Amino acid sequence: MLKTVSLVLLALLVSASLLTSPLHAESEDPTTLMFRATVKLSNPGSTGTGFILTPDEGKTFILVTAKHVLDKTNGDETSVVFRIKTAEGEYKKQLVPLAIRKDDKPLWVNHPEQDVAAIYVTPPADADLPHLPTSMLATDEHLRTMGVHPGSKMTMLGYPHREESSEAGFPILREGPLASFPVLPTSKTQTFYISTSIFSGDSGGPVFTTHAGEEEGSGEQPLIMGVVHGQRFINDTMKGNYMTIKTHHQFGLAIIVHASFVIETIELLK
Repeated sequence: MLKTVSLVLLALLVSASLLTSPLHAESEDPTTLMFRATVKLSNPGSTGTGFILTPDEGKTFILVTAKHVLDKTNGDETSVVFRIKTAEGEYKKQLVPLAIRKDDKPLWVNHPEQDVAAIYVTPPADADLPHLPTSMLATDEHLRTMGVHPGSKMTMLGYPHREESSEAGFPILREGPLASFPVLPTSKTQTFYISTSIFSGDSGGPVFTTHAGEEEGSGEQPLIMGVVHGQRFINDTMKGNYMTIKTHHQFGLAIIVHASFVIETIELLK
């Protein structure tokens, strides 16, 4: 009888530890998972957004961002804003230097045609990061199966004008419908629009939607649709007798590079 009780208590303790572990993705909603996987890249010359993927359950970590974020970064390193979670449940910001160049040569890989870059990173041992596998990157088959169409809701995370949503350094969320057609094939369309405004600092951030997990009872999971590249502007020129004024207005459209190009970029790391 004593042995049976001990086994039951052990099982309960193991279950509780899994549910509270920061690596137990199934216990959280997909948006919270993406918040925890999104990081800020900070440098005097360039501040942007990135997100962390874990292709092998935490053995390696890949930072994905927009290539121009790293191109515009001054010097040989940038800072990555990770978070740690204390025993009391409080999140705290933790800046970690990341070498991005050596002997003036980039340490990242980038897609030959699209604004996507990837680099291996080593987070702090106690960093609060979910394990997001590369299978969460949307392929053409995902888009067909899910019936993604104009008007489908898209969510993006970023750091507009370096702003953070909290003292812990989490990103800011915005949403908008998919605003272009056709979506497929992504090798031809390459990018798509979201009907929302973005700003400097958002580049490299993830854009995602949600879908039902493939395994029974797994709940909703994020599907990463792409990476923020930039925004559309409209240029106006007003001419007077003595002066000409040129204005640069936001068009309210974010340009997103399809996730299929992220997959191709990550393959260059191997």
